[in-house]
Amino acid sequence: MITIEHFEGLPTEHESFLINRYNSFITTCRYIEIYHPDYYIYYMLVYEDSELVDLLIFGNKGNTARCFNALVNINQNTISGCINLLFIQSPFIQKVMIDASLTPYKLKYSFLITKSEDYVINLPTNINDYYKELGLSTRRNLKSRKNKLLKNFNSVNYFTKYNCDINDEIIDKIVQMNYNRMKYKGVVPHIDNKYKNNIFKYSQHYGCASYLELDGEMVAGCIATILNKDIFLHVFSHDNNFSKYNVGESCVFNLITTAIENDLSTFHFLWGSSDLKSRFQVKPTILFSSFVYRGYSLDFFTNKLSTFFLTAFSQFKLSAFSKPLKKTVKFYRKINSKV
Repeated sequence: MITIEHFEGLPTEHESFLINRYNSFITTCRYIEIYHPDYYIYYMLVYEDSELVDLLIFGNKGNTARCFNALVNINQNTISGCINLLFIQSPFIQKVMIDASLTPYKLKYSFLITKSEDYVINLPTNINDYYKELGLSTRRNLKSRKNKLLKNFNSVNYFTKYNCDINDEIIDKIVQMNYNRMKYKGVVPHIDNKYKNNIFKYSQHYGCASYLELDGEMVAGCIATILNKDIFLHVFSHDNNFSKYNVGESCVFNLITTAIENDLSTFHFLWGSSDLKSRFQVKPTILFSSFVYRGYSLDFFTNKLSTFFLTAFSQFKLSAFSKPLKKTVKFYRKINSKV
């Protein structure tokens, strides 16, 4: 028999259950309190024959609620039951957003907002097995770059720090290199002090920062989260002055090596495709985001129509037809960043 209990606030006493049950950096109390302090939070405990089997966390601003169980698989009947209870307990809530779910739910009064992808490596038990999975040219390049670094620099050192050993200077340097790199490529960076502060705060709980120093200078770095056997890569960057040495790619490969050596099983590169992910044999996993409404309304049909046009526009941006326009925009942004 399934029973659901409703509570207000963050379920901090159930943090270990959340981590063990879901293995998602988003579905932790620490993440929610740092990244979503302006939400009114409540949660639901789902029991099956007196055993706790699921814990769903919701938050709302105004009449829209959000489910913070993301990057997870949850039974559709469980989701449906919790949302129905939410609508009963909170009559002012008109819709619920389910974000980045591994399951494509088909619920009443709902529609799909977006599809995205979490790029994942299922890690082998030793680095030699992973190395064999890489393409011949990738293996050659990794070896060549390693030799090039050793030849051109007196000291080549990788460092990895965890949780409270990660200081704000490490985070600031890695994030700043990422900011500079995006500006150089003509991409608008959505990075500010709040972004840096949040990453630093969360890194103190489940963080992993790995970076490369050449002759004592940090030239590339990665910021990640480790939960159980999963590692989630949030930021990787490198100094543009060292681009010819491919230090960014070398740093990411070192982090993958470190994950394997620490018996981790899954490496999440998270959103967006790239050449680097293709070279490292990273595979996409589809994620689904949707709205669930209390019932049919003008807002339901307006948002559904708006989502249709936004989806069409997103598909255009990903198509070959948009490439000339994107190149032109990046070209002028790149020029402006140098002025």
